[in-house]
Amino acid sequence: MIVLESAVPVPLNKIFYYLPPESVCPESIVGKRVKVQFGKRILTAYAISCRNVENDSSLKLKRIIKVVDDDSLITRETMELADYISKNYVCSLGEALASIIPISMRAPKRISKNKNIYEEKVYERHILNAQQSNAVNLIKENLEKRVYNAFLLYGVTASGKTEVYIKAVEYALEQNRSAIMLIPEISLATQFVDIMTKRFGANVGVWHSGISSIEKYSLFSKAKNGSIKIMIGARSAVFAPFKNLGLIIVDEEHEHTYKQEQKPSYDAREIAKRRCVYHNAVVVLGSATPSLESYKDALENRLNLIELNERIYKRELPEVKVLTLRDRIFKTGLLLPETIEAMSKALARKEQIIVFLNRRGYSPTIMCRKCGSVYQCSKCSVSMVFHRNPNLLKCHYCGLIKNLPVACSVCKSRDISVFGTGTQKVEDELKKLFKTARIFRLDGDTASSEENYEKAYRGIKNEEYDILIGTQMIAKGFDFPRVSLACVVDADTSLYLPGFKSVEKTFQLITQVAGRSGRRDMRGSVIVQTNHPQHYAIEYAKNHDFVSFYKIEIEERKKLFYPPYCDVAKISIRNKEEKRADEDSEKLFSILEDSIKSCKLGLKLLGPVPAYIAKLNNIYRKHIIIKGGRENILKLAGLLETFKQSSGTFIGIEIMPSDLI
Repeated sequence: MIVLESAVPVPLNKIFYYLPPESVCPESIVGKRVKVQFGKRILTAYAISCRNVENDSSLKLKRIIKVVDDDSLITRETMELADYISKNYVCSLGEALASIIPISMRAPKRISKNKNIYEEKVYERHILNAQQSNAVNLIKENLEKRVYNAFLLYGVTASGKTEVYIKAVEYALEQNRSAIMLIPEISLATQFVDIMTKRFGANVGVWHSGISSIEKYSLFSKAKNGSIKIMIGARSAVFAPFKNLGLIIVDEEHEHTYKQEQKPSYDAREIAKRRCVYHNAVVVLGSATPSLESYKDALENRLNLIELNERIYKRELPEVKVLTLRDRIFKTGLLLPETIEAMSKALARKEQIIVFLNRRGYSPTIMCRKCGSVYQCSKCSVSMVFHRNPNLLKCHYCGLIKNLPVACSVCKSRDISVFGTGTQKVEDELKKLFKTARIFRLDGDTASSEENYEKAYRGIKNEEYDILIGTQMIAKGFDFPRVSLACVVDADTSLYLPGFKSVEKTFQLITQVAGRSGRRDMRGSVIVQTNHPQHYAIEYAKNHDFVSFYKIEIEERKKLFYPPYCDVAKISIRNKEEKRADEDSEKLFSILEDSIKSCKLGLKLLGPVPAYIAKLNNIYRKHIIIKGGRENILKLAGLLETFKQSSGTFIGIEIMPSDLI
């Protein structure tokens, strides 16, 4: 009898057999999504092939309940990519396929115009300078050869990387090939859609998590049949099913958002390279602050390095002034007098200001002044964050919301205060200081939809706001001509986090925030408030000196044996009972340690240790870290399938996580 081999998106590395529906040709189902019964659940699976098996009544096979798709969605490339993800990121084939072809994607009942397809607008062409022209020519030459190549486009902020991207896309389309442009998050979608649709019009689609399942299906189909040639989007847009792919651009390639944290924990940068190898295409990784891994690859000729080391029209890089906080903040408030003076002057000149603080809410700590107790989340091992309007306490991890306490739960004192600074507090202070200034705050609380991102972008672009306050989402790639001043309220928020990338992230954030100022006819200014002005991340960010920063930081990584000198994996052991999480993590560590020795894998094992947030949503979490070569890490990861954990314990592994905390 003929059965359908189906990949089910569950954490079991097996292929499951199902009978076709009555009176349906089995071959017609291959490559489509299907509804199947899996245990007591109805799941969407992927029919990947037909197989002839002996008619054995003991098999008790179930029939496919429903064929979801009219047309086959799975190609040879899809299967090769799913196999790569399954093997390299330790997940089942079904889970890998679900990341490439979303389960939720569904066809519309009637065809309508997709709002993510854009009409052509007037495009203002820019004359490229010598460095931009050289970059474009190098990419063009490789597109014409139709062989795989990978470039790192390292250009200082406002050096014109976007114009290089546009020209590269033009050449890809001239060859009747398609292009994907990846952006680190949705906040940049409006800007890039504006730019690309002015040039390419209805050839452009935009893909991100905010669009509906019907819109995703429409975009997927248009990419597959060639109705659109360009896809702009965040991480998952890398899977756009173009048949004749010529170019993938990864803008702000250093951003951690290109690494998916949930299973399957793929890295969109690596998927981009893999797809370009398959299509004999070109991948361009662009950044003013490249990841250490990418820059090292470029220096060692695994990537082709293209440099844009001056701003367009030979504009000067912004002047960066570092101000020491320490005890001064207790006398002056959140903003030092020099910062306030610089802001006053910028506003008097009718210029715009960006104010950056990578901490949302009003204050991160609520404490009893009498006994020192800090108000903790009851579900997580973190303090609740105070939010104004309305006055509530929120956990930024599990979403728990509580009223502001009237009295201390420990000593019953009513002397309760909030400490620390978030973006809401900065907004309040700026409104008091500059009563007529038009202020907009963009953070995780206000940017809950695509419309709010667009409101912030267009508001600053059209000079409807004077000051934009925000978290890291405002540091990425925005091009605002009238912004002359960028202020970093506290540069230390990420500097001493317990992760091996903390210093690198701090340097990148300061440099990127600085790059938002002085992008047109005026020289920009930047003020960085910090308790550690002598730290090399602060010093080199002040001087816009990535290369010197790289030389120091790469030596630290080498000394401590961290990427890019090794690969890493993070095993998470989770259970609602702390004792079981502890016992299972110790037991697993011992088994892994013995296997490393007996198989001579040459791996280093760290842990088990509590996660940085040891309890999250009433789940206790322990981590084991593996360091060494990728091949041997994957061999060791295979042991997780046979490990017998306690009831209620979940064990997962993330290959090359964006950080280890």
